[in-house]
Amino acid sequence: MHRCWLDAAAPPATGDTVALSRPESEHMVKVLRMKAGDVVRLISADRLYGAEIGAVKDGVVHLRITEELPSPEPAVKVTLVQGLPKADKLEWIVQKATELGVHRVLPVETARSVARITAKEDMKRERLGRIALEAAKQAGRAHVPEILPVMRFSDALKELHGTVYAAWEEETSLRLSEAVIRDRPGEITLVIGPEGGITEEEIGMLTALGAKTVTLGRRILRTETAGICALAVAMAALGEM
Repeated sequence: MHRCWLDAAAPPATGDTVALSRPESEHMVKVLRMKAGDVVRLISADRLYGAEIGAVKDGVVHLRITEELPSPEPAVKVTLVQGLPKADKLEWIVQKATELGVHRVLPVETARSVARITAKEDMKRERLGRIALEAAKQAGRAHVPEILPVMRFSDALKELHGTVYAAWEEETSLRLSEAVIRDRPGEITLVIGPEGGITEEEIGMLTALGAKTVTLGRRILRTETAGICALAVAMAALGEM
């Protein structure tokens, strides 16, 4: 079933009629050839609805909300703090992290990041937002992850929420799965380094704020694998997979 998105601050109610944006409408009408009477799923204000196309007026699709559906969202909000990777790896990370249930993604420039913050970050962030939206629709989510602006490591420390776990090559005793099962946190932040890893100084800054260093296993993972692995492990430990 096709899933569409309504950008609204307040959730609609059953029986309401809502108008989709022109891009969403054009995709449904011109690409999918949908028409009045067709049934869809609607994502809006972190909720998921069943809806029916009531009419298409001047190229804009108007939906009638028929029911609110059970939320597929994880009970625990997880933020992925991702060390800025090279090339277009961040796009893949955002897509897969969205599928796994991430709540927010915060790209961070660290000491060992090869990629650096540039003047084009707003354009990149807009593209990442579109990727997150399409991935959320594909995955049947009710929440479209927030993609925060790229920050330097010291600034990102102010954005850490809940229980913070930092994946670190030097940690050998505490596994992420064991830590999550033991802590049963209400909110999680996962910190993943770039290709060169997290420095000891950065780990010191994290642990000074209460972060816990964890291992993802005996094998060294690429940065684009580590974040997705950490998310999958955390979700499984929380009973969300």
